[in-house]
Amino acid sequence: MKDIINRVTQTAQSGIDSASSIFSELPLIGDYQDKERRREADRKLRESIAVSLESARKRVVEIERSLLNKGKLPDLPRVDMAATKLQNLIDRIRTAPSGYAGFFAAEKIQEPELEKLRQFDERIAASVPAIDEDIERLEQAVEAGEDYAPALKDLLNNLGELDERMDHRKEAIRAAGEETAALSETSAVVDEEDEALNEENTVSE
Repeated sequence: MKDIINRVTQTAQSGIDSASSIFSELPLIGDYQDKERRREADRKLRESIAVSLESARKRVVEIERSLLNKGKLPDLPRVDMAATKLQNLIDRIRTAPSGYAGFFAAEKIQEPELEKLRQFDERIAASVPAIDEDIERLEQAVEAGEDYAPALKDLLNNLGELDERMDHRKEAIRAAGEETAALSETSAVVDEEDEALNEENTVSE
């Protein structure tokens, strides 16, 4: 029993340490404002989230093995659903995002758009500890032979929320790139009109 408790504690601590590292990787406004640092800041954040979720997925796989060893085959599909969702999230986060070209290419991103993106980053970072806590509860319930359905339900819900937050972050990045492009086009038009007006004034003089 002591070995089981130690193993659960060690895997839980590993998850907590992994989740904590995400907060240290959160990009600052300046990282997104600087065109040269923007792509790397986004990559580091996504990779940090993916690493934490991979640690979480391995813990869920261990839970599946525990259920298998206990002969609880009918319970495996329910837990495997969580492992599959985690793997899908990992693949999605690690895959180079589409629709980010305008964001990465912009010389400058407007402050309101950067603030929205920062808020989404913080919410995503906060999702990972919640997922790790759900898995810890799941581990303890399975090892103790108790009802783990509530913990599994919470885990699946939190995974769904993280997926939605990634959708919102993607839209925020697209909006930031599109807004910047629109402002650049407007600025270019204004510059052309000013130049034309100056030429007219020069001719009239």
